[in-house]
Amino acid sequence: MAAYEKWQEAISQNISEGTLPGFKKTEVSFSSLDGGNPGANSDSSDNQVVRGSMPSATSSIAFNQGELNHTGNDLDFAIQGSGFFAVQQPNGQMAYTRDGEFHLSPDKTIVSSSGLPVQGDNGPITLKSGSGTIGINSEGMITQNDQPIAKLVTYDFADPSKLRRVGDALFSPGDSGASPTKIDHPKVLNNYVEGSNVTSMNEMVSLVSVSRAYEASQKIVQTADDNEDKAIQMLTGSSS
Repeated sequence: MAAYEKWQEAISQNISEGTLPGFKKTEVSFSSLDGGNPGANSDSSDNQVVRGSMPSATSSIAFNQGELNHTGNDLDFAIQGSGFFAVQQPNGQMAYTRDGEFHLSPDKTIVSSSGLPVQGDNGPITLKSGSGTIGINSEGMITQNDQPIAKLVTYDFADPSKLRRVGDALFSPGDSGASPTKIDHPKVLNNYVEGSNVTSMNEMVSLVSVSRAYEASQKIVQTADDNEDKAIQMLTGSSS
């Protein structure tokens, strides 16, 4: 039942935050131990919960790409394929995101949707005073009125599964030892933003499944309790 509760929490988060740009869903996988003979060796390599098993749940973040949506906004960027934008957290450490829905701060610095400075090759990217059309070339160089401003740096990780969620669409290696590698030739689209990789219909189906599984587990526990009570009554010769 605890495993199903963990699954339900993950589904609820996916549904509630599934409309956020760059959000990556949490997946829950199950391993099982034969409940009929806990001391026996069993192959729990598959992720299917079988009848008579006791499931344990492990959560992970799915980093597959979401749909790329055209917005027409100059400060919207989307990465094609793998990679992350880098932003600087208030504590000075770097975090990584697929959310390219950027904005301008009062001092013309490009910031993420949560207000964190977006990193270029020489630190935070700041536009020139005044207005002008924003673009990006095939090398990741951001331009303003066709004049180069700074290169939008993107990073990748050999094992993204080591990243930990530190915000809605924000990730950090933490103390996992995961090291970011700069992408020399990033594939970044301007006027596009990446949506989440959550499929609402699939999440709703999973929510129904976990609810039914949880109810079935409750009935099993209740039946076991009733049988235990009956056994005690028979052995002691008492009645309720």
